[in-house]
Amino acid sequence: MYNGVVGQPSVVVVEDHPLFLRGLVSLLEGAGLSVVATARGLNDGLEGFETHQPDGAVIDLYLDGGSGVDMIRRIRERHGDRPKLIVLTVSRDPADMLAAVRAGADGYLTKDQSPDGLARAIRGAFDGEAAISRQMVTHLFRDARATSRPAAATASARRRLTPRQLEILQMIASGATTAEIAERLYLSPETVRWHVKAILRKLGARTRAEAAATLREVGAAPAAR
Repeated sequence: MYNGVVGQPSVVVVEDHPLFLRGLVSLLEGAGLSVVATARGLNDGLEGFETHQPDGAVIDLYLDGGSGVDMIRRIRERHGDRPKLIVLTVSRDPADMLAAVRAGADGYLTKDQSPDGLARAIRGAFDGEAAISRQMVTHLFRDARATSRPAAATASARRRLTPRQLEILQMIASGATTAEIAERLYLSPETVRWHVKAILRKLGARTRAEAAATLREVGAAPAAR
């Protein structure tokens, strides 16, 4: 058990591998997050979340007593969209990633990333970034095509987004952070965040990952990096 630090986002970590868990806790605390509880299974993770009411959780996909997707779904049912919920897993199976996003995950990261990249991505999620491993983004596009809304709904979404918002949506889908978008478009980070909130509202998306999944539907292509 870990004590939270005032002023830092608080997080519960649910990971069933003891050695990886120890390293992950150290990594998150070094990135400015306060780990208030750890757990190795679904039930303990849910109990820790309810006890500490953290700002979010980093959750392994495969847990004792259930799955990370189950945990995300149950937290969303009880706490809505407030907490940031990030899957951290070895699985690069598109079906796992899509199931997590549909359940309400704010991010899906794989454990083969560098420690520095992983720390930035997880911390970024608590700052409103899209925490999706870039190699997984293409699967969001494919899923969007396979489950695209009727043409009238697609046209309506396209009309609601301004050209600037479409441009920002492209960059979100390519994995760009708020700071990167601001620098490339000569905007302030606050202006970028305002546009992102408007994009989410207009598309009816809860997270940046969900918004990125609609990219093909609204008639844009991923921006080159």
